[in-house]
Amino acid sequence: MSNIVSIFAGHDANVSFYNAKEDTYHTIEIERLVKKRYFRLHVDNDENTVRDILTQCRDIAESEWGIENDYEVVLVCSDGWINPPSIVREVFNAEQVRTIARHHECHAASTFYQSPFKECLIVSYDGGGDDGHFNIYLANSSGIRLLESIPSDFGGGYLLCGSLIREVAEGSRHQLALSGKMMGLYAYGNPMWEHVPAFEEFFLDRDYEKLANWTNLPLKNIDDPWKNPLENWVFEGQDGYDIAATAQKAFENAFFNILNKYDANVPLCLCGGAALNVLVNERLKNESNRKIFVPPNPHDGSLSLGHIFLYRNPERQVDITYAGLPLVDRHNLEDVVKKYDAKKIDKKELAKLIKEGNIIGLVYGDSEVGPRALGNRSIVCDPNIKQMKDILNAKVKFREWYRPFAPFCKKEDAHKYFESKNFDNLEYMSYAPKVKDDYVDLLPSITHEDNTARLQTVTQESHSHFYELLTEFNKISETGVLLNTSFNIRGYPILSSIEDALYALNNTKMDYVVIEDYLFKN
Repeated sequence: MSNIVSIFAGHDANVSFYNAKEDTYHTIEIERLVKKRYFRLHVDNDENTVRDILTQCRDIAESEWGIENDYEVVLVCSDGWINPPSIVREVFNAEQVRTIARHHECHAASTFYQSPFKECLIVSYDGGGDDGHFNIYLANSSGIRLLESIPSDFGGGYLLCGSLIREVAEGSRHQLALSGKMMGLYAYGNPMWEHVPAFEEFFLDRDYEKLANWTNLPLKNIDDPWKNPLENWVFEGQDGYDIAATAQKAFENAFFNILNKYDANVPLCLCGGAALNVLVNERLKNESNRKIFVPPNPHDGSLSLGHIFLYRNPERQVDITYAGLPLVDRHNLEDVVKKYDAKKIDKKELAKLIKEGNIIGLVYGDSEVGPRALGNRSIVCDPNIKQMKDILNAKVKFREWYRPFAPFCKKEDAHKYFESKNFDNLEYMSYAPKVKDDYVDLLPSITHEDNTARLQTVTQESHSHFYELLTEFNKISETGVLLNTSFNIRGYPILSSIEDALYALNNTKMDYVVIEDYLFKN
């Protein structure tokens, strides 16, 4: 078997590689390379730009991962085309270009081959691709078989609900940002139970006009709600919060109405952008005895990887969590260390700085894949400090006041601080368990309005830097919990360079940055 490269060129564009010599996989999320959120490689770019970006990806694969520019095939997802295909042949020195695999098929493969299951049900749902919006598959050693394609646009429906609310829509630079904001805002609202059935039906049929007629709510742009989705809001304040809560409950109910038709004894994988809804995932964990797996990259950033899995059909579980983009300027680290007189710091010293109230960016190795920082591109601080959430939102992340932050702790300690039916598959911030009553006041900056928290658990094997830091922090703190948020500034993707890290240090209220154990001070 030779090297393989795979490309998805739609929004959240990504390029994945299979290194035949090392039997390893890597993914580059292109938004981090070009510093544009939700970047689309096709449509918005001319041929020269596409060629240049793909060439950068090829060169990174060769220089950082030792993948020679000799590829058996270039795979291109059918709903993320590149025209003309001669570009990819030229860049990757390959005669064969295949564009067979489709959107949800790639989602399903990416998730299944990262999961611990030999057989499972897969739900892939999002705003849609070339093969539907909500697909259900059965996966086993024989492959991945489509069971049902449901004409329900849960992803698009959720975005439209977000566009109704000023606090969600106003100031958004991209409609795809609405979903994350909705999940943050819902906790401040009270579901309007009389409207939940109408919203539930909306997720199943996305009939915006019927939703308006059934609820008698003053919705705008009935004829074409997508015309100006970021200027569609009609609710604000408590009215908006209640809409968010109502939409979330309806989303959950509609999802369960579909899932409950299937055998509850079969393990379940979730993927597609809608699988990032931690509230659905948490309810599923609590109300079901199913074994569940959500990968770190359930969104469209996984599609190129899934295409390789479909092509190769790997016989082992693949862990790609920390196989993302390296620091593009990492070879300059020695010079930067000298310029800034940065010093080595150990985890005991780092824990002490955090306990003193400092906000610290951490950069280690290649980046994590997926939209959530899991330790290699993270900002960390003490969640025991009540005002830390407001400081981070206002002066570091520059984002909305209601946005929550995630905790992380050792896997073996999670039961002390959080309530969960089980603590499996919590490595990727895919669920939102309750903070135990005894710790709500001790962990104010990671406890959301409804007392939930999007938890990440770590082990020595999964993330040694985080594990050792937690060990030292727990020696000097009432809790062995730290706050983790992605190392980026609002409007920009997770950083990709030393330059980006130092820019954030010098232009926000961050106090320190640690790059490969070197401490840089503001």
